[in-house]
Amino acid sequence: MTTTDRSPTPRADGMIVLDRADCYLRLRSCNLGRVGVSLAGDLVILPVYYAVIDGDIVFRTAPGAKLSAALLKTKIAFEADGAAPGWSVLVRGHAEEVRDVEMQTRARTALGYDWPAGDHEHIVRLQAEQVTGRLLPPGS
Repeated sequence: MTTTDRSPTPRADGMIVLDRADCYLRLRSCNLGRVGVSLAGDLVILPVYYAVIDGDIVFRTAPGAKLSAALLKTKIAFEADGAAPGWSVLVRGHAEEVRDVEMQTRARTALGYDWPAGDHEHIVRLQAEQVTGRLLPPGS
């Protein structure tokens, strides 16, 4: 069954709210998203290649804002989207650096080995506390 087989009822504005299962189906369909982090009163949104493991988002990172957020176990946001039809999924929760060797291996396997040059050896896990999604109305 695809996400469109269930024919959810659109809201008055034409937007369709996705259930959690649809959100995860869409998250697993791509591997590029964005992480939103607030550190020291500043907001940044940064692209990441990601994977879904046990319902959580994992990604590699270099030292910087994303790793700092993980080391501080800060609440962060993650967003991925797609087109045709347009959709968006938002995952919110607390970040942590993955230090467990078994989980690091699982994450590296799920993420593959294509990533930007440089030191991106740290693995961050976003523990999904809230997962929401929207399917955009045609022509929006």
